[in-house]
Amino acid sequence: MIKDIPNSDEYKDVAIECLIQAYNNIYNVDNTLNNETPREEIWEYNQIVLRTAIVLIHQGLEGLMKSEICKKTPLLLIDRKRSDWKTLPDSADESFSEMNTIGGDDLLRTFFACVNTKKIDTNFLSHYEEIRIKRNKIVHGIGTEKLTPEYILILILNSFTYLLGKDSFWDAVSSKFYSHPGFKYEDSDIEWEDMIHYNRMEYLNLFIGKKELKKHFSTDITAREYLCPFCIEKAEMITEDGLKYPDSKWAFLNPNKPDSTNMSCIVCGTDFGIIREDCEKTNCKGNVKYLLEDDDTTETWVCLTCWNEEIKNT
Repeated sequence: MIKDIPNSDEYKDVAIECLIQAYNNIYNVDNTLNNETPREEIWEYNQIVLRTAIVLIHQGLEGLMKSEICKKTPLLLIDRKRSDWKTLPDSADESFSEMNTIGGDDLLRTFFACVNTKKIDTNFLSHYEEIRIKRNKIVHGIGTEKLTPEYILILILNSFTYLLGKDSFWDAVSSKFYSHPGFKYEDSDIEWEDMIHYNRMEYLNLFIGKKELKKHFSTDITAREYLCPFCIEKAEMITEDGLKYPDSKWAFLNPNKPDSTNMSCIVCGTDFGIIREDCEKTNCKGNVKYLLEDDDTTETWVCLTCWNEEIKNT
């Protein structure tokens, strides 16, 4: 009997962890940059981080393929002739983890035998081959090609989108961030601020841009954008100049229609209602407002285009 047979979720979890770790390693290097040392020199020094990311991406892709194969049966992953399986009644038990599993071309062919190819992005094959070649060069000590963080970030995004669909990358980043046990306790030594998570989206926008990011979200993030009241409330940050609020716009009408009264923020994942009413501020052409506060005598509405607050008597 073969014991300890893995399931699909186990492979998927490890795969996502590899991809997120590759992303975090790059983000952490960029997050410690200062204004004195050129970014190009920092990444010249940290080429090993980018090369390691290639290895992690390759592991992530193989893990996601194994996850899909497991939905049929994990036994397809065993790289051993059936005649050598210790499964007859007089055989001793053997753990799945002690058996070799398929990789490379065998894994790829088995993967496509188990999935509906129409659901897999047509670019996946060339994407996997590109990473496989680069990974092999790196692990065999001949990968001297200079890599850029932008190139690796796009590889990570594509790995998620090609196999798990749009929104999967940000869903995984958000889940990893908010599931940290530090959020469960009031620990003065650990500050888990929403600004950290908000800045991760800002980071991607800065170095990749919305045109590229658009490919990885089901929401059209190149449509007219608005301020998210929940991000502004949760991601505020105290600076030397006082309280600072995030001012980038990551909320979008849902659906994106002129009369829509619903909105969604792709950063914090909040859905909320709005009203369509022209802003009273001079030169602001916004017509989307959100109710900030409501008491017995007044209502405070805010324009999600310019953040102009308007108090109305009720």
